[in-house]
Amino acid sequence: MRAITETELRDMYKKTEFTTFNLPAGARLTPAAAQFLSERRIQVLDGPGKTGAKVSGQAVAADGRGKRESFSAADFKGQKPEHMTHLKGSTLVLKNHSRIKFRGKVDSFEAHLINAIIDMEGVGHQELAKDLKEILNFIRQMLRAEVKEEALEMINFHGWSPEEIRDRSHYPEKYYGVSHLLPNPGQGILMAKLNFLRTQVRELELAAIDAFCPTAEEVEREDIIQSLNRLSSLIYIMMVQLISGHYRVGC
Repeated sequence: MRAITETELRDMYKKTEFTTFNLPAGARLTPAAAQFLSERRIQVLDGPGKTGAKVSGQAVAADGRGKRESFSAADFKGQKPEHMTHLKGSTLVLKNHSRIKFRGKVDSFEAHLINAIIDMEGVGHQELAKDLKEILNFIRQMLRAEVKEEALEMINFHGWSPEEIRDRSHYPEKYYGVSHLLPNPGQGILMAKLNFLRTQVRELELAAIDAFCPTAEEVEREDIIQSLNRLSSLIYIMMVQLISGHYRVGC
């Protein structure tokens, strides 16, 4: 069964806005695609020429049929229930919605980053703290892009391309003269903090998969998922740079 994604609908809508959508026979909407239609009060027609009900704050389940996941504020007479939160605009979802969980993970990662930056500055590692601030700024851009449903540009870190980031993380001896790292207590507290941040990015990536990949064949936000993959590589590179002496106290 063919799945129609949010990206397809968004591209169509940018070219020509529409108020009805004909769901082809044998096709289904991904949850994000159904939500895209519901937020714009676009009527879904089950096949060409057939009539259907207007979707009002309703997301279609993974099998393409009517499981309700989101609501509008009007469904509750303008009063938001405590167990729900705003996904976008007036659209309400449960607080354990996958995209809300993702945003919560981003929030937690920001908090850990800020703590790490303070710790690095406190012991004189200004350059390392500066690099972590670059990641903090990018994470905030990512959250903004997700909430506003805008495209996310790849992080600009020292002018490295995504390919170079990958290469540096895969071949540390080529760039830094040290072999791959196996984290251990003897490397010290700063390395432990960087390694913790690296694991938090990996968990954030898993939350993004839950939020934006309904199936193995469907990816709603490939830009976010790819960016998180590169971020975990970047933090690993920072670990390599720290152990190899690239970062120095007072610099």
